[in-house]
Amino acid sequence: MNGYGFRHAARMERIKLSSVRSTRWLAIAAVVSMAAAGTGVGLGYRSHTPVATAAQILNNSLGGAIVAQLLLGALGVLTVTGEYGTGMIRSTFAAVPRRRIVLAAKVAVCGGTALGVGLVASFAGYLTGQLAIRGTAIPAAPLTDPAILRAVVLTGVYLGLTALIGVGIGTIVRHSGAAIGTLFGLLFVPMIVTGVFGESGIQVGRFVPLLMLLNSIAVTAPVPGLFAGWISALLMCAYAAAAILCGSVLLRHLDT
Repeated sequence: MNGYGFRHAARMERIKLSSVRSTRWLAIAAVVSMAAAGTGVGLGYRSHTPVATAAQILNNSLGGAIVAQLLLGALGVLTVTGEYGTGMIRSTFAAVPRRRIVLAAKVAVCGGTALGVGLVASFAGYLTGQLAIRGTAIPAAPLTDPAILRAVVLTGVYLGLTALIGVGIGTIVRHSGAAIGTLFGLLFVPMIVTGVFGESGIQVGRFVPLLMLLNSIAVTAPVPGLFAGWISALLMCAYAAAAILCGSVLLRHLDT
């Protein structure tokens, strides 16, 4: 029965997610922002002296993830808060009374969608950056290099996990504007605070999502003192799980 309930809830969530116009626009904008960043970086380095390295091109081509993470995070938030804003959440809970099944379905559908979009966006940033430097002396960054493939794939994973953090925050806050503002603050404020302490803040900074993205995940070689890319990705998994767990507890005990 639980399995049937989850499948039923997941089917409803797929229909709702695909029918909401903002979902498509946020996904498209995430891919476009990554592609635009890759193109801009590649074009900028064409006349740069000294000649850029493959690592420089890759690291900067994936910089569009700074914007894409907000877009996919907002997608995660709206997966939950959109229904609270319209009152549709009451119909959802009437159709599937077990609220944790509803949340699990939202996590599965939104997470799978965001992971797919995140990977497409990450590869778009990589490919456009590589295309923009063709015909120059700048060395290519082949995906056959494990460090390069790791950076591209983990960037896409990071973007997908940001959406799941958005689902958790949306479940906790329940108001679209406040939840997106909270997500923005959690992504950017810790980085600013950590920067005040300079190099001495590295021990704390390695736990900060945006610093992990820019210095550990979306780079070929992590900055000294920071976690390896895959450890940073696991930390993002933990953050997403914690946000969703908190949301699940509140969802069970609070009225709609």
